[in-house]
Amino acid sequence: MPAPGRKIRHIPNIISCARILLVPFTVTAFVQGEFMTGFWLFVIAAISDALDGAIARVFRLQSTLGTYLDPAADKLLLVSMYIALSAQGVLSWAVTLFVLGRDVMILGGLAWCHWRKFPADIRPILVSKVNTFLQVFVIAWILSLESGMVAQLTGLSAARAEPLTLALEALMIVTTAVSGLMYAGRWHRLIGQAKGEQA
Repeated sequence: MPAPGRKIRHIPNIISCARILLVPFTVTAFVQGEFMTGFWLFVIAAISDALDGAIARVFRLQSTLGTYLDPAADKLLLVSMYIALSAQGVLSWAVTLFVLGRDVMILGGLAWCHWRKFPADIRPILVSKVNTFLQVFVIAWILSLESGMVAQLTGLSAARAEPLTLALEALMIVTTAVSGLMYAGRWHRLIGQAKGEQA
């Protein structure tokens, strides 16, 4: 495939920046009780996440900036929404703090590896991708419940859907813990190898 022109090679990063700009509008819509608007803004942001990655892969538009910008945009959206959900009382703070704890651990590990000049493999692992999907799905599910969309489509109220909501949250928490432990294990091995080479 021929090399892309200068204009189109920035498209994935532009989409990531647009996703960042959507964050305050999505959170504001939810906080103001406009759940349907918040739901669709969140869906658009989630779709843009898959879109920019697909465009970058298909047209070979990967860039160093995109390597950091895309996950940063994702985390900003997810962290903002989890905090907003907990602040509004529709999601336990324990769940949100657990999710944030893993992210802080990963960022701390990356910073420590950079400081010690150890290799830090930031490539996503399968369970991390599953976890990200579940984090997105839990937010979309809660927004669809709060907006009344689920009740309109299935007749299932938020109270009756609570067991399913708790099951989704539990599955998300499990994958959050597993992915965090797997990242920690990966870095432990890399650091051990680096120390062995320096010895």
